[in-house]
Amino acid sequence: MRKLLVLILCAGCFMSSKAQAEPAPTLELRMNELTQMVKELKGVVEQQQQEINLLRQSKEGPLASPALEPSATFPRYGTKVLPEIGAVADVALRLDSPKTDEEGADRVQVREVELVLGGNVDPYSRLDSTVAFTEESTAELEEAYLTRFELPFDVTARIGRFKPKIGKVLPVHRDSLDTVDDPLVIQHYFGAEGMSKSGVDFTKLLDLPLPTVHQVTLGVLEGGNGEGGTAFGEIKRRPTIYGHLKNYLDISDATNLEIGLSDAIGSRDADASFEINVFGLDATLIHQLNANQTLKFQGELFNIDRSESFIDITDDITDDITGDVTQQDIDGNVWGGYGLADFRMSSQWATGFRFDYVEHVDNPLENPDKAEIGYTGYLTFYQSEFARWRVQLSHVDLVTGEDDNRVFLQGTFAIGEHKHKLQ
Repeated sequence: MRKLLVLILCAGCFMSSKAQAEPAPTLELRMNELTQMVKELKGVVEQQQQEINLLRQSKEGPLASPALEPSATFPRYGTKVLPEIGAVADVALRLDSPKTDEEGADRVQVREVELVLGGNVDPYSRLDSTVAFTEESTAELEEAYLTRFELPFDVTARIGRFKPKIGKVLPVHRDSLDTVDDPLVIQHYFGAEGMSKSGVDFTKLLDLPLPTVHQVTLGVLEGGNGEGGTAFGEIKRRPTIYGHLKNYLDISDATNLEIGLSDAIGSRDADASFEINVFGLDATLIHQLNANQTLKFQGELFNIDRSESFIDITDDITDDITGDVTQQDIDGNVWGGYGLADFRMSSQWATGFRFDYVEHVDNPLENPDKAEIGYTGYLTFYQSEFARWRVQLSHVDLVTGEDDNRVFLQGTFAIGEHKHKLQ
């Protein structure tokens, strides 16, 4: 019995030493096996991609351009390029002191909903469009234009319907304004929301040995104004030619200055002469106090020379004592402008003040006051990049001699992708 126990113990020790003598699979061996599996899977994926490319080429034809392959710049779903789609809604409560003005006062109104579509046509062109919907009217095409990049001499061109690059306010949409409404000079001379016109323009950065950056734009537009505008006539076939020179200077790391000069010539009637000249000057100074606080001063001045428009407009003046009758010619040279001070107090709050002055192009003999003067204060809450709230108080001395007090509460909301977010 004792010998049997000894034999069993010896056998166990032999088996244990044999098991320890046979090494387990090492980590290096496992890594080699995984590497081989990855290579095999990579080969399968490459083979499948080749088959997909052959099927796509047979479907699109031999002339399919390799430049339009899927990429981060040109996303694809199947064989269609996906456009950028967005929508911007503008809702406002307006309380107005006169009770005989337009229907938009003293009520909550969806002033506008913009549907924004855009995307790259190819590596050299981009298409952008904006369709506006309002409560009072059907859909209105605000913009639809093609931008062509990298033309000869590094020129960028736009063709279609767009907002001209005149000054600071005319080129932007309503949701990019610092105030609820456009300055009075823009409303009266160019339209309630500025103007969008069909045409073509060309923009180029000037490479000059100066510390400033210069950009020049030249364009030809169809004639006419925006809604309620008075600068030009309403004959579309008489074009408006415009130019704009923008000058940008970095004064310091925290301060920059932009000065612009604009000029537009057009017609008031169906003749071929350009008897109306609009000259504009704009300036914007921005100072970054810190990461969340910004101070901005912005102003624009416009002069309209319409002397020919008033040559034949006279007013018979009778002297009450002598009875003599004389005629008074009306000067057609008028001007207007605004000054804005905006203080971004934090990442979510901003406040500011705007002063307006505009002389009316209409027959001034009908108005006792020469100009319309406005005072506007506002407070803005930026809920996020896509939601904004604003309250605004305005007092306007009308050319009729009356006063107009206006209270606005505005909400602006955006979804999707769009090129003019709520900054």
